Amino acid sequence: MTKYEYLQFPMKFLEWCQNLSEASLLGLLLSLVGIGLLMFMLKARRVDSGVAEVKQEPAGSALVAALERKIDDQNSAISMLGERILALEEYLEMLGERQQRSDADKKDARFYQQVSTMAGRGMAAPELAQRCGISASEADLIMALSKKAH
Repeated sequence: MTKYEYLQFPMKFLEWCQNLSEASLLGLLLSLVGIGLLMFMLKARRVDSGVAEVKQEPAGSALVAALERKIDDQNSAISMLGERILALEEYLEMLGERQQRSDADKKDARFYQQVSTMAGRGMAAPELAQRCGISASEADLIMALSKKAH
Protein backbone atom coordinates (compact mmCIF):
# COMPACT_ATOMS: atom_id res chain seq x y z
CA MET A 1 0.00 0.00 0.00
CA THR A 2 1.51 3.27 -1.07
CA LYS A 3 1.55 6.38 1.02
CA TYR A 4 -1.50 7.97 -0.65
CA GLU A 5 -3.72 4.96 -1.50
CA TYR A 6 -6.04 5.82 1.38
CA LEU A 7 -6.98 9.00 -0.51
CA GLN A 8 -8.37 7.12 -3.53
CA PHE A 9 -11.93 6.81 -2.22
CA PRO A 10 -12.36 10.51 -1.31
CA MET A 11 -10.88 11.52 -4.66
CA LYS A 12 -13.21 9.21 -6.59
CA PHE A 13 -16.16 10.51 -4.56
CA LEU A 14 -15.24 14.09 -5.41
CA GLU A 15 -14.95 13.20 -9.10
CA TRP A 16 -18.38 11.57 -8.95
CA CYS A 17 -19.85 14.67 -7.27
CA GLN A 18 -18.32 16.93 -9.94
CA ASN A 19 -20.01 14.88 -12.66
CA LEU A 20 -23.46 15.42 -11.10
CA SER A 21 -25.67 18.21 -12.34
CA GLU A 22 -26.67 21.00 -9.97
CA ALA A 23 -30.20 19.61 -9.66
CA SER A 24 -28.89 16.13 -8.76
CA LEU A 25 -26.49 17.59 -6.22
CA LEU A 26 -29.27 19.71 -4.69
CA GLY A 27 -31.56 16.63 -4.51
CA LEU A 28 -28.83 14.61 -2.84
CA LEU A 29 -28.19 17.37 -0.32
CA LEU A 30 -31.90 17.73 0.50
CA SER A 31 -32.20 13.94 0.91
CA LEU A 32 -29.33 13.92 3.40
CA VAL A 33 -30.89 16.82 5.34
CA GLY A 34 -34.24 14.96 5.39
CA ILE A 35 -32.61 11.80 6.69
CA GLY A 36 -30.86 13.83 9.37
CA LEU A 37 -34.15 15.42 10.46
CA LEU A 38 -35.87 12.03 10.62
CA MET A 39 -33.08 10.62 12.77
CA PHE A 40 -33.28 13.67 15.07
CA MET A 41 -37.06 13.27 15.42
CA LEU A 42 -36.76 9.54 16.20
CA LYS A 43 -34.16 10.22 18.85
CA ALA A 44 -36.29 12.97 20.39
CA ARG A 45 -39.30 10.62 20.45
CA ARG A 46 -37.24 7.92 22.19
CA VAL A 47 -36.09 10.42 24.83
CA ASP A 48 -39.69 11.57 25.39
CA SER A 49 -40.94 8.00 25.75
CA GLY A 50 -38.07 7.26 28.16
CA VAL A 51 -39.17 10.15 30.36
CA ALA A 52 -42.76 8.88 30.26
CA GLU A 53 -41.58 5.39 31.28
CA VAL A 54 -39.66 6.82 34.22
CA LYS A 55 -42.80 8.66 35.38
CA GLN A 56 -44.88 5.44 35.10
CA GLU A 57 -42.33 3.32 36.97
CA PRO A 58 -44.16 3.12 40.33
CA ALA A 59 -47.25 1.69 38.64
CA GLY A 60 -45.19 -0.83 36.66
CA SER A 61 -42.88 -1.89 39.51
CA ALA A 62 -45.22 -4.74 40.50
CA LEU A 63 -45.08 -6.03 36.94
CA VAL A 64 -41.29 -5.73 36.91
CA ALA A 65 -41.05 -7.63 40.21
CA ALA A 66 -43.32 -10.39 38.90
CA LEU A 67 -41.27 -10.68 35.73
CA GLU A 68 -38.03 -10.83 37.73
CA ARG A 69 -39.47 -13.65 39.87
CA LYS A 70 -40.49 -15.49 36.71
CA ILE A 71 -36.98 -15.08 35.28
CA ASP A 72 -35.46 -16.39 38.53
CA ASP A 73 -37.78 -19.42 38.44
CA GLN A 74 -36.86 -20.11 34.82
CA ASN A 75 -33.15 -19.78 35.59
CA SER A 76 -33.42 -22.31 38.41
CA ALA A 77 -35.38 -24.68 36.16
CA ILE A 78 -32.73 -24.34 33.45
CA SER A 79 -30.02 -25.03 36.02
CA MET A 80 -31.82 -28.19 37.17
CA LEU A 81 -32.23 -29.33 33.56
CA GLY A 82 -28.53 -28.75 32.95
CA GLU A 83 -27.65 -30.92 35.93
CA ARG A 84 -30.03 -33.61 34.70
CA ILE A 85 -28.46 -33.53 31.22
CA LEU A 86 -24.98 -33.90 32.73
CA ALA A 87 -26.15 -36.90 34.77
CA LEU A 88 -27.68 -38.50 31.67
CA GLU A 89 -24.49 -37.91 29.68
CA GLU A 90 -22.45 -39.63 32.41
CA TYR A 91 -24.93 -42.52 32.43
CA LEU A 92 -24.72 -42.89 28.65
CA GLU A 93 -20.93 -42.84 28.82
CA MET A 94 -21.00 -45.57 31.46
CA LEU A 95 -23.37 -47.67 29.32
CA GLY A 96 -21.12 -47.21 26.30
CA GLU A 97 -18.08 -48.38 28.25
CA ARG A 98 -20.03 -51.35 29.56
CA GLN A 99 -21.14 -52.24 26.02
CA GLN A 100 -17.56 -52.01 24.74
CA ARG A 101 -16.37 -54.31 27.52
CA SER A 102 -19.18 -56.72 26.71
CA ASP A 103 -18.28 -56.71 23.02
CA ALA A 104 -14.62 -57.24 23.82
CA ASP A 105 -15.47 -60.13 26.17
CA LYS A 106 -17.79 -61.68 23.61
CA LYS A 107 -15.13 -62.08 20.94
CA ASP A 108 -12.38 -63.96 22.76
CA ALA A 109 -10.73 -67.21 21.61
CA ARG A 110 -13.53 -69.41 22.95
CA PHE A 111 -16.10 -67.39 21.05
CA TYR A 112 -14.30 -67.96 17.77
CA GLN A 113 -13.84 -71.66 18.58
CA GLN A 114 -17.59 -72.00 19.03
CA VAL A 115 -18.25 -70.11 15.80
CA SER A 116 -15.74 -72.32 13.99
CA THR A 117 -17.41 -75.43 15.39
CA MET A 118 -20.79 -74.20 14.19
CA ALA A 119 -19.31 -73.53 10.76
CA GLY A 120 -17.76 -77.00 10.72
CA ARG A 121 -21.19 -78.52 11.37
CA GLY A 122 -22.39 -76.99 8.13
CA MET A 123 -24.21 -73.83 9.25
CA ALA A 124 -24.52 -71.29 6.40
CA ALA A 125 -22.54 -68.05 6.61
CA PRO A 126 -25.60 -65.70 6.80
CA GLU A 127 -27.14 -67.76 9.60
CA LEU A 128 -23.77 -67.87 11.37
CA ALA A 129 -23.46 -64.10 11.13
CA GLN A 130 -26.98 -63.58 12.45
CA ARG A 131 -26.73 -66.02 15.36
CA CYS A 132 -23.27 -64.95 16.52
CA GLY A 133 -23.58 -61.22 15.92
CA ILE A 134 -20.66 -61.00 13.52
CA SER A 135 -20.41 -59.39 10.12
CA ALA A 136 -21.17 -61.35 6.95
CA SER A 137 -17.57 -61.04 5.75
CA GLU A 138 -16.31 -62.34 9.09
CA ALA A 139 -18.68 -65.30 8.81
CA ASP A 140 -17.45 -65.98 5.26
CA LEU A 141 -13.85 -65.92 6.49
CA ILE A 142 -14.62 -68.36 9.31
CA MET A 143 -16.44 -70.62 6.84
CA ALA A 144 -13.42 -70.61 4.50
CA LEU A 145 -11.00 -71.34 7.34
CA SER A 146 -13.26 -74.08 8.65
CA LYS A 147 -13.41 -75.78 5.24
CA LYS A 148 -9.63 -75.49 4.90
CA ALA A 149 -9.11 -77.08 8.35
CA HIS A 150 -11.39 -80.05 7.58
